[in-house]
Amino acid sequence: MITILIVNVNEIHYQKEEVVLGGDEMEKRLTVGSLIQNKYVIKIKNSPEPFESEIDKTLIKVKQHNQSYGVTPVSNQLLLDCALKQNIPLEYKCRKGTCGKCMVEVLEGEELLYPPNKSELKKSQRAGLRLACQARIK
Repeated sequence: MITILIVNVNEIHYQKEEVVLGGDEMEKRLTVGSLIQNKYVIKIKNSPEPFESEIDKTLIKVKQHNQSYGVTPVSNQLLLDCALKQNIPLEYKCRKGTCGKCMVEVLEGEELLYPPNKSELKKSQRAGLRLACQARIK
């Protein structure tokens, strides 16, 4: 049995579709080239078990003013930009790393971010705090 997981990655939403082929359906020829665009991730696995949801595993969970949010990472984007595009209401002001208004505590997903830059190191007094306007996603 072959399981194919197609995840449509939009700015905000995920759509998940699983196609399982087995028995007589294996005779059909499957072409996925027409499905591949910049916004699709296609994973194929040859086993009877369904995919674990990897969507939740890739969230960067942050906390600002006692409010927690899950930000879907986009490679080489700033954490603040990703959050705002996903309608996550993080507070910010200067976007230069000087005011500190966009400071967030990273609860999960720190490994998905590049190390803090000089502006962040000046502003954050403890580990796990990041300036959303300066924290760049790997």
